[in-house]
Amino acid sequence: MAGELRELVDQFRIADALDIGIVTMVMYVLLVWLCNRATQSVGLVFLLIVAIYLLAGWLEMYLTTMIFQYGIIGAIFASIVIFQQDIRHGIERVSSSRWLRQSSTEVVSQPSLDTIVNSVAMLASQEVGALIVFPGREPLGPHVRGGVRVDAEISEPLLLSIFHPESPGHDGAVLIEQQRIGQLSLHLPLSSNLMKVQGGGTRHAAALGLSECCDALVVVVSEERGTITMAHNGVLEEVDPETLGNRLKTFLANQTVSREAHPGTALDRLTIKSASLTLAVLLWFLFAYQTATVQRTVMVPIEYRNLSENWVVDEPKMTHAEVTLVGSDKAFQHLDLSAMTVSLELKEVREGVPMRLPTEKSLQHVPSELTVNRVEPHSVYVVVRKKQATTPLEIESGREVER
Repeated sequence: MAGELRELVDQFRIADALDIGIVTMVMYVLLVWLCNRATQSVGLVFLLIVAIYLLAGWLEMYLTTMIFQYGIIGAIFASIVIFQQDIRHGIERVSSSRWLRQSSTEVVSQPSLDTIVNSVAMLASQEVGALIVFPGREPLGPHVRGGVRVDAEISEPLLLSIFHPESPGHDGAVLIEQQRIGQLSLHLPLSSNLMKVQGGGTRHAAALGLSECCDALVVVVSEERGTITMAHNGVLEEVDPETLGNRLKTFLANQTVSREAHPGTALDRLTIKSASLTLAVLLWFLFAYQTATVQRTVMVPIEYRNLSENWVVDEPKMTHAEVTLVGSDKAFQHLDLSAMTVSLELKEVREGVPMRLPTEKSLQHVPSELTVNRVEPHSVYVVVRKKQATTPLEIESGREVER
């Protein structure tokens, strides 16, 4: 056990730590998405596929592994098409994170919040439809259309008049921002998930559609049933006025209070973070870390360097060396045989005097993951001489010859 641990420490590189770190972040984002955005069936199918792939790699099931390797590109493209809305949502969430922008410090005051709740309760009692949007941290611009900017103070008479059936903009949504009524007559995207709407009208589909695209909270009043419904994170929930007030207060407080003020937020994701790290380490052990060593012998060319142009290496001279390398299959994948050479430095040469030059010390461009076990020959004897000068001779025929 101690020997295996020592071998692991010796083979572990900084690149392996970065590799595990990147995979951990990818797995974390994926697991969070599966928990928050994907349906249960999609999550179970994904986990089943991952389990089969890991099992195939562990048991060396070559046919199954080959199917996964050749089908992974098609699966990626299919996933992009199927989950394009969730992918876009994730990108927007990253771009709107706290560390990329300054969060607003203004919240809806308690009197204004009470005014909104009382107005919603009155609209529900009168069976007047309404749609009110409370933005989260993510931008609404890519998802909403139309709208008229009013920038008006929040008041019960104004809200009741906006949603009055005779008002021109009563079918649209009202946007609450910066303690004021920012816009009215907004058009929200409709959800295609009819199962979640469950008999609700167009307002319910619009509220659910926006909550599926971003982290906004939308309040809906049904003109058919006189009920109050909240839409948040792709979920519709029917509430009473008291519950609505409490939920709105919590939601608005979470938009401005810093993450550091709520250490529980990090603790809530501790399980997912631990699972992500565990999966990344497991994948590294299954597919990256290899304990079995491979020994290969390759032919490496010998080159003679720094020899003046007036000198030549006497024949016969060695042109290649046999180099035996030891390492894992992964290490041999990074081996570039065309770059490996035995480079012999010829300095302070004397004509006709043999020079003994070691070959292993002159071996270049060997990956650090590989170990040189043997080089044949161990050394090379080199004899150099000066080039013979040639001068032309004239003979009677007038032709020149060399001597």
